Amino acid sequence: MSPNRQMALMTQARQAATFDSMLLTHIIHDGEENASSRRAALARVESTLGITDTMKLPHLHTGLDRREQYLEGLRRGRAIVTDMLQHDHTHFINLTERSQLTNATPFGLNFLMFRRTINLQGTTEQKRYWLPLIERMEINGCYAQTELGHGSHVRGMETTATFDSATGEFILNSPTVTATKFWPGGLGLSCSHAVVAARLETGGVDHGVHWFVVQIRNLSDSTPINGVKLGDVGQKMAYNGTCNGYAHFNHLRVPGDSLLAAHARVLPDGTYVRNEVGSQESFAKQSYATMLEVRRVVIHWAAFGLAQPLTVATRFSVVREQGAPMFSSPACPEVSILAYKTQHQRVLTLISQAYAILFASQEFGDRFEEYQQEKREGALGRLSFIHAVSAGLKAWATQTVAAGAEEARKMCGGHGYLVISGLPDMVGTACAAATFEGENYVMWQQTLRYMFKQVGAIQAGRAVDSDMTESLSGYQQWLQVEGENSPPSYLLLDSNHISEPATLLKIFQHHFHRLLSASHSFYTQQTRTSSPAEAWNTSLTRLLPAAHAYLEYLVLQSMQRRVKVIGSAQPSLLPVLSRLTELFALTTINNPGPSFISVPFAEDRLLTADHFLQMRARIDELLATLLPDVIALTDAWDFTDACLCSALGCRDGNVYERLMSWTKQLPVNQQDLAREAWTIEGGIGEFLRGNIRPVAKARL
Repeated sequence: MSPNRQMALMTQARQAATFDSMLLTHIIHDGEENASSRRAALARVESTLGITDTMKLPHLHTGLDRREQYLEGLRRGRAIVTDMLQHDHTHFINLTERSQLTNATPFGLNFLMFRRTINLQGTTEQKRYWLPLIERMEINGCYAQTELGHGSHVRGMETTATFDSATGEFILNSPTVTATKFWPGGLGLSCSHAVVAARLETGGVDHGVHWFVVQIRNLSDSTPINGVKLGDVGQKMAYNGTCNGYAHFNHLRVPGDSLLAAHARVLPDGTYVRNEVGSQESFAKQSYATMLEVRRVVIHWAAFGLAQPLTVATRFSVVREQGAPMFSSPACPEVSILAYKTQHQRVLTLISQAYAILFASQEFGDRFEEYQQEKREGALGRLSFIHAVSAGLKAWATQTVAAGAEEARKMCGGHGYLVISGLPDMVGTACAAATFEGENYVMWQQTLRYMFKQVGAIQAGRAVDSDMTESLSGYQQWLQVEGENSPPSYLLLDSNHISEPATLLKIFQHHFHRLLSASHSFYTQQTRTSSPAEAWNTSLTRLLPAAHAYLEYLVLQSMQRRVKVIGSAQPSLLPVLSRLTELFALTTINNPGPSFISVPFAEDRLLTADHFLQMRARIDELLATLLPDVIALTDAWDFTDACLCSALGCRDGNVYERLMSWTKQLPVNQQDLAREAWTIEGGIGEFLRGNIRPVAKARL
């Protein structure tokens, strides 16, 4: 195909880059070898699925009903699982070929949560039995924790597993409608087995929630096991390629070894025994394992969940020529909408956020792996920190993605409202993550609770957790001048270096210190007249900004650290990534996000009006400098055209020919629907021919 105007604009924008985007691709995808292997896997899968022709309307956009959507998800899921089994790789364990979380397919939770839970909670014998079955795909499992009336709140779980010492079995039961397992991915139609969270009872004693491996369907004919009622929950905003489902247990008997018993077991006489030496608290901490693993995956996905709609919006912004700047001559030709400063700023600000999430997730991933190694050695000391940060980072990242994906859709104007733009599905996918692994405002509370414990340690003269030492350095000094009209001398800023990395990090740290001190003081004051629970709940809107501010500090710190490491290995990437980091910091200071709990930096009394003017001028400079790199920054994510599934976002920029090609192929345009509308009783034709008369004259 000969290049057209839009394709030429895309080529020109790509050639303007100041760095090699492939070098950044290797950073994003864990090295050159892994990136190359991933590309090969995607090529095989997309060829198998027959989705490489970008002028052909994707099957996903053909108006599939619920049944067809599920079958398409099954087709895609089978393709990626088959490729992993045949070519011995794990590229699609966490993210699908479309860079969605793998619970977007009927097989996703088999690896993401089912296998992980057995691996973390099972005994050596249980793992030896179950894991090979999972890895050979001889069974397909899901994770059934969430209940209809309680969500994922563990203490509210109603499902019971009562031990029958006469038979050595557990009896699984859903005593109420609200105890029905509701929402687990794959549960409705696809899974043969499930890890079920239930309250373990022996001799009338409730030992709390434990996990059981339960067969829920017959492998021979897919029918539900007697004692289990199963079904799909219906159409969702996104993720319709899988079968989020429900399960209701009616005194289902399962073998005694169904209990995942790495940490607790039940003897034949019904005696309950915890296996590890330690307190009930250490058992509870072990139970966090699967949740933390999956939360880490969600945080990592969030970067891609924002990068995808941004890739579409950026490419469209380059080739879409519309209007001319205000006050231009009538003869002025139309310009690329990326030339408009508002579009330019929105695109690059969101790109900086996507990279901030990526680098923060990579830093957190390193800390998580360190904790995992310590855990294998029996040390759980860092769990509280890992739990708190994973909760807060999940909340911050998914909130940023949900807002950013919708902004990217709006940046594409009316075309972004079309399903074939791919953007509505991306927005729906992004929105779902706000409640995956815990609703975000609950997550903020878990982070804050941990931070309050650190403040308590400081006030009692004890050391804070080692992972918090750097974050809380200077906090005690700040407390000594709290309430004064000016910040302590060590915080005074040099206006000539306001955008230096160390200065920006200091501003973020001061912001979270101030809010942490204020929120802790406010809560303490409320407890003098109210119970701790009542004081916490009534004060939440005053308390949570501290958790939000801490996460922004942590994200900037992570981004700065990661960019420094990358720059040492690949010096050519240092300028663009340093600018992007600076842009993230300055735009966050000047434009607090859409969160209900973000508080302006201006309240800190650290920055003056002149400082803000300097920062805005610097933002303008950064936007101008980064503009040539917008395509390279989005190309670096290495999304294939089939992955994006967007008429607006293909790599070649051929937007209009593709948009018309896909539109003409829509089923509604392949059927003679107009004839039907004009000929049916009460249709358009009867109105226009005067066969239908108004009872009284209407004013239209």
